[in-house]
Amino acid sequence: GVYRACYQMVYQYSDIIHYPTQFIRDTFEAVVGPTNGRVISNGVNSMFTPGPAKRPAGLEGKFLIVSTGRLSSEKNQEILIKAIGRSAHREQIHLILAGEGPREEHYRHLADKYGVDMEIAFFSRQDLLNLLRCADLYCHPAEVEIESIACLEAIACGLVPVIANSPKSAAKSFALDEKSLFKNKDPEDMAAKIDYWVEHPAERADYSRKYLESGTQFEQQS
Repeated sequence: GVYRACYQMVYQYSDIIHYPTQFIRDTFEAVVGPTNGRVISNGVNSMFTPGPAKRPAGLEGKFLIVSTGRLSSEKNQEILIKAIGRSAHREQIHLILAGEGPREEHYRHLADKYGVDMEIAFFSRQDLLNLLRCADLYCHPAEVEIESIACLEAIACGLVPVIANSPKSAAKSFALDEKSLFKNKDPEDMAAKIDYWVEHPAERADYSRKYLESGTQFEQQS
């Protein structure tokens, strides 16, 4: 496979291998065997912190869900749109997909089909920071992730995440408990987790503090 070929052509000659997560180290070594490696996160830029933010116009009273990343099949934003379409709070929710990619038109049609109030846009780093700071919940439906800095950036801003429990994703390890995990590719289960956090704002605020504390280990060090 690809991992074995990479090891034979490059990595076997390296003195040490850098893995951004234990997940990708375990995955790689399951194929090639033990290596001389170290797990070191690429880290989250220090700009991503809680702080004052200006909510986009017209979203007063809305429950704002954000998901960042390339709009592609492996990122599974389709599951998120379907989940919101099944949510008991669908009419209250506004979804922002922050990113670009080949599935954009498909996702727009899907949102129309399921009656999801959604917008898609590309954000500068500063505008993304503002968006994360004013959001109510971060959703990460991706099936394949080596590290998922995007999810860590959201956590660093104080957002509680809802993450796909995918065997191909490192992001699931960021969840503090089952309330932040949903069955991979299961919009019904994802909708249930979203509804839980909509309906428990005090607990969401408490978990925001817990996630902030858990995220400090991923801060970039100068």
